[in-house]
Amino acid sequence: MNPPAVVRIAGNGMEGAVGDDMMAALVALHGACFAPLPETPWSETAFRALLNVPTTHAWVAGALDSPDGDGVQGLLMVRELAGDWEVLTVCVSPDARRRGIARALFQEFLASAGDDANVVLEVAIDNEPAIALYMEFGFQPVGRRPGYYAGAGGGRVDALILARTRRV
Repeated sequence: MNPPAVVRIAGNGMEGAVGDDMMAALVALHGACFAPLPETPWSETAFRALLNVPTTHAWVAGALDSPDGDGVQGLLMVRELAGDWEVLTVCVSPDARRRGIARALFQEFLASAGDDANVVLEVAIDNEPAIALYMEFGFQPVGRRPGYYAGAGGGRVDALILARTRRV
């Protein structure tokens, strides 16, 4: 299987580069990924606010030759803080999972951030496929947030905090 196309859509002076069709695709993708959960998908207003911050970087993946953004199957957004990185969201369309999209997004991001970058992210403790992927990229558990995420049936799910620290 060929790796999906990955394109950077924000960061490094690209502020304001996300058009209306791409914005609609991002909102729809985030909704498809998070609405089935007891989490709140991001609105267009939230996306625009984040993407207009110069330290926010974002990559999308999928069949990106679609002019209206319908081909967007994955998204990775990060924030750079004094040379360190925080992953804000990672999402892959439910019908496109297990096809290497998240892996391709992380490869592009980490190539951009560099081997010496500190990166931190949070993931639901029960999201075993995501945790396994992050471990492949050198992330290690550094903490836990009890009851951080809303869980199915009204319960709460812990967040596992993972970090990838500078290689010296």
